[in-house]
Amino acid sequence: MERQRRALGRLRHASSVPCSRPGHGPRDARWDDGLCRGRPRVPPRLPRGRLRRGDQHLRLAHRPGGPALTDARARSALLRQDDLGGTWSGTQGAATWRDGLLKGRTDRPECQALLDAVYAEDVLGEPKGGTAVTGFDDYEYGAQLRYQVGAYDKADVDARLRRLGQLVGSCQEFTITGVQDREYGAEVTPVDLPGDLGDARQGMRLIVSGDLEGEETALTLDLATVRVGDTAALLTHGGLYGIDDTATTEAAQAGIKRLQSLLKEQAAKKDEKKAEKKGKKDPKPEKDTEQREKNTKAPSPSDENSAEEGASDEQSTDAEQGSSDEARGRSTARTEALAASP
Repeated sequence: MERQRRALGRLRHASSVPCSRPGHGPRDARWDDGLCRGRPRVPPRLPRGRLRRGDQHLRLAHRPGGPALTDARARSALLRQDDLGGTWSGTQGAATWRDGLLKGRTDRPECQALLDAVYAEDVLGEPKGGTAVTGFDDYEYGAQLRYQVGAYDKADVDARLRRLGQLVGSCQEFTITGVQDREYGAEVTPVDLPGDLGDARQGMRLIVSGDLEGEETALTLDLATVRVGDTAALLTHGGLYGIDDTATTEAAQAGIKRLQSLLKEQAAKKDEKKAEKKGKKDPKPEKDTEQREKNTKAPSPSDENSAEEGASDEQSTDAEQGSSDEARGRSTARTEALAASP
């Protein structure tokens, strides 16, 4: 009995101590054990429309019309090896220069956001629907290309593109302090994308120069972001030994063309479904037309026979009436003749 009282006391003490919230302060084992205040562990409730990262199927549950792209649709809109040429193949993994040259601190605070966005490839922001990513390696230049497409908030993407353009204009030169306090010089220049490429676009080139693993090197990295309606695509193309200048633009054009075709096909199917639903809900005009056709169609043979029979009856009645009048006339004449005789 005493042992049970002690066990119950420890349980009450544990459940009476407030637990730290997930992501706030040190991790508390009682949260994992479901002992916080004696309540079972459940996901925290969030306001309507604000759901956790990764819950893409729930993120748009309250958005009219649903997402512009699902994960499956986004995958079908990705670049393919045939779009890039024979020197490209599926990627074998992230290039080593990404952590060596793009991860660090900048000497100009306003340029830190630009470097972080390029390193994390987080230019488009939080997706609002399906997303998909693919990568390719160029064995001729030793370059790597990464292409991401998905559904995003249109206004948010436009704001991010404007901000990116401002950073490209202001952060033309800065210094990066990376691993083991090594310093690298960075230069940023704008990249002109075709004016008819999507609804909004922004391109840039980042060149990072310095000593990498005992060898003086320079990384050339192109970045292109394009918005099409409520969808957007991000393309990065970089390498340590230079890159094909035309590959960035051609790859962006091929990817956006496929995305636009997909959206056009999706819109056409949506219109067909609307037309079908409208036809099912409003069948009255067809019934009214059929009724008018029935009322205005030619008389049937039975109607014609009835009319002929009616005419015959009228003629017979007239004939009988005439015969009766004639008989009465003859009778009257005989009566008068007899009266006149002596």
